[in-house]
Order: sequence, then structure tokens, then C-alpha cells
Amino acid sequence: MLSKINNASFAVVASDNDILLFFECVFEEEVKLSLFLATQVSELLRKPNEYDYIFIDTPTAFKEKTGGCWRLICELYKDRIFILTALSEIPDYFKNFSEHAKSIPYPFTKSNFLLFFNKALEECPSEEKTERRFNKNENEALDRIPEFSRLLGSCQKVNEIKRKLLMVADTDTPIVFFGESGTGKTLTAKIAHDLSLRKKESFVIANMANGNRELFESILFGNVKGAFTDARDREGLFKKADKGTLFMDEIAELSLECQAKLLRVIETGLFRPVGSDEEFQSDVRLIFATNANLNLLVKKKLFREDLYWRIVDFPIEVPALRERVEDFPLLVTYELEEIKRKWDMSFSITGKALEKMIGYEWPGNFRQFKACIRRAAILSRNSCVIDEDAISF
Repeated sequence: MLSKINNASFAVVASDNDILLFFECVFEEEVKLSLFLATQVSELLRKPNEYDYIFIDTPTAFKEKTGGCWRLICELYKDRIFILTALSEIPDYFKNFSEHAKSIPYPFTKSNFLLFFNKALEECPSEEKTERRFNKNENEALDRIPEFSRLLGSCQKVNEIKRKLLMVADTDTPIVFFGESGTGKTLTAKIAHDLSLRKKESFVIANMANGNRELFESILFGNVKGAFTDARDREGLFKKADKGTLFMDEIAELSLECQAKLLRVIETGLFRPVGSDEEFQSDVRLIFATNANLNLLVKKKLFREDLYWRIVDFPIEVPALRERVEDFPLLVTYELEEIKRKWDMSFSITGKALEKMIGYEWPGNFRQFKACIRRAAILSRNSCVIDEDAISF
């Protein structure tokens, strides 16, 4: 029986249906306990820090071990993670992420599972046995993931981005970032690449607002010498990003004709350089970004509906700066540290100056924000104290 841990919540993640069925049978009589069954670690992030104990089988853990989801779960649950393994001890590659995880030999019967589990509980500190939830703060756990050191802030909307990135980054599912200009969509796309299984390969940026219709195919797919006047052999961005990630910014700027050609590559994985008779296979993870309302553009017949449904598998909204007021002290401090590093001068900011910044709408978002801080620092070089009079927009 599991009576010592009444009202506890369990989650089991396994690729083996027999394991999931086993736990259903074990818990069917334990009416005071709750059980959540999943086949992927990412499913646990739907309710982060919700469960008291996590069980994960070795094949699933091995598959997930390089992903950000696994790292966050290990930070949140630490010594309440149990690896179901046929090995005598937990392999080193799991210990790299979760040194506190415990092992339970598998396969097992109900009686010896309960024996192993209760023995593991006895090894936990007494306060761990009596508390229903971790004291671990989810924000702290997210901040411990190195890739997120560049995504400053811990407001609700920023943490939602972090959670979503962990859920999708180590798949090949297309991501589309929506947000106003200057909110950091390119930075967020790079973080998604760095969290992915393609992180050691190239991250290539294609700005769709920079290429006209005639150059679109040449930029993305390349061209051969003589394809047009003065043309030389040119490697396209799909080729440069092979095995890696291609980030297509300002995707709404594409003409309908170019959208049709992009759709074909997405659907078939094949592209042909301009002037060539040979087709090449594309193996890239696609990430998109736009500051436009694609759904509205589809209704106006300015964006192809079939392309829309191919790229919006996993949309992520990047909030405007005015929606992140609780992060302003951290963001200002970071910019002042950057100025100190570059100018070798230390600045502070008054409370009234900070209040003035928080009360502004920031239509230019981070680009405007950084320019505002730099301008205020220049005006305050004599005192090294930025007051409200130095803040201008």
C-alpha cells in the first residue's frame, strides 16, 4: 500500500504500453492518489511543478536526455524522479542532468515495486516525505537552463515562451513567432535552435523583407552560373542551412507567387537552384516570424491558406515590451551593465526615471528601449545617475 503518501500526485512517462498499464493496475485501488500517464516528457510541462513523484522508463529518458524538457523536469523535481531501468544503476548520461534521481529495477511485480518505492522514500529527508509540493520555484528552474540566460525576464508571458520552447525545440515541428517589430523574435528563434537536436549545425537567417520577387528563388535555392545576366554559382540558404535551422523572418512579406514556391519545398523537401536541371533534398528545421496578423492576411487573400496551415503548427507569441513591466528593473540593470562593460563607466537610475519608463508605451520595443538607455547615459555622464529628465522617447 501507498498509505504513507496519501493525496500525492504521480506522473508516469513511458514509451512501453505495458508499463503504463502496470501503473494503472497498481493505482486503481489507491483512491487517495492521482495518476497521470504520458508517453513524452514534454507532456509534464502542461502542468509544471504539479506532480509529487515522476517515473520514467529508460528508453524514454534516453530519447529525451538531450532536450530542454528533461533538464527542466530534473530541476523542478530533483530527487523525486525515479528511473525504471533493467540496469544495476542509473547510466551516467542521466546523472549529468539529475544527480539525485533514483532507480527502480524493472521489470517488477506490484509487490516488489512497492517495496522498492517505499525503500526509496525512506532515504528521502523527512521534510521531503511530508510536503505535498516542492519548494522549488519554477522560475528559478527555468533560469538554470543556460540557453535562457539570453531571454531576460521572468514575467508570466516570458516564462510561457520558455515552457513552449522546451516543449517543441527538440522536435522538427515548424515554429512561428508572432510579435511586434523589435520584441526579440530573432533572438528567441536562435534559442529554439540552441535547444534543439540540430544545435551543432548552422542557424541561417533569411529576411523575406529584403529580397524582391526576382531574387527570392536565388536567395533561398541558389543559382548556377549563367542562369541570368552576370550570374555566378551561388549557394542558396536552404543549402547553407542543411541539417540545421532556417529562420525565415518577415514571412508575411512574401508575394503569393513566392509563397507557392516555398510551399512546394516545405511539402516535398525538394528544391532546384535557378538555371539547374537537378533537384536537391532539403533537410532543415524551419522557424518563421512575422509582425503581421497572418490569419487576417489569409482572409484578405494576401497569404496562402495552405501555406498558413503548414507553418502554424506551433505558434508562439512574443510579448511587446509594454506587456512586461515587471521585468523592467532587470532589463534596465542589464543594459546599464552592458554600458559599463563598453564604456567602463557605472550608472545608476532613479526610481522616478524607472517609473517614467514603465509608464511609456514603447512602440519600438527593445530597439527603442536600448536607444533610450544609451541616450540617457550620455546625458548623465557627469553625475552617472540617470534621472527622469534624462529619459526621452
